[in-house]
Amino acid sequence: MQNLLDFFYKQRDIVLFLSLEILCAWLLITYNNRYSSSFFNSSNVASASISQFSNEISQYFDLKKINEQLMSENGVLQTKLQKLQNTNKASVDTVGNYQVIKSKVINNTFNRSVNFITIAAGKKDGIEAGMGVFSAYGIVGQVKSVSTNFATIYSLLHPKLLISSKIKRTETNCTVQWDQESYNRLKLKYIPSHINLKLGDTITTSGFNSVFPEGFLIGIIDEINLEEYMTFYEAKIKLTADFTSLYQVFVIKDLLKTEKDSLLIQ
Repeated sequence: MQNLLDFFYKQRDIVLFLSLEILCAWLLITYNNRYSSSFFNSSNVASASISQFSNEISQYFDLKKINEQLMSENGVLQTKLQKLQNTNKASVDTVGNYQVIKSKVINNTFNRSVNFITIAAGKKDGIEAGMGVFSAYGIVGQVKSVSTNFATIYSLLHPKLLISSKIKRTETNCTVQWDQESYNRLKLKYIPSHINLKLGDTITTSGFNSVFPEGFLIGIIDEINLEEYMTFYEAKIKLTADFTSLYQVFVIKDLLKTEKDSLLIQ
């Protein structure tokens, strides 16, 4: 221990110089917006690249499970495609107003108080902040930030994200939000007490914004509570998407978003 202290004492000038350099760099990044933005964008790209490399190694040893899941997802998507082909022209035109971008998940958290997903697609693929993200089994989040090759997504398991939704059976509008309690359940909010809410009711997107079209699956009601004094139900839904095994997602772009937003501004 004494030798170590003697070493630091002898090299005190160099140690002091390096300490001041680190302090200056920290102050520059913290209090200068330009350098702060450049630093964090670079660190996000580096982090995404490391996550992608780590994820590829993990997936190599889990190929059988991934292939089985992808085959299952492809089957679900083929069924949905067949249904779209059998609908009338108006429905197909509505679906045609959206562009879908497929991407691989390279990082995903589901056991934290705030959770994010990283995908291997970015600006070069046409992805922008604010776009909705879904899997074959239901919606999973919304794009938070984008670099050239990657995008970070607010997972549905993030308390900041609120999704405009509705009860499919009654067409009642509501909102879903994560309450930070369970990785596979969300809180269902703002359902008036006069609505005949039932266990097993399906919750889908409402289509009342430019993030998701109407009718995208979110979850199934599995908990209901209503006391006499309550104005709104207390309810929870079980998610249809499995956040413990996301390998492939789809980013959806509303091609009429600019036109819709211009009307809202007026």
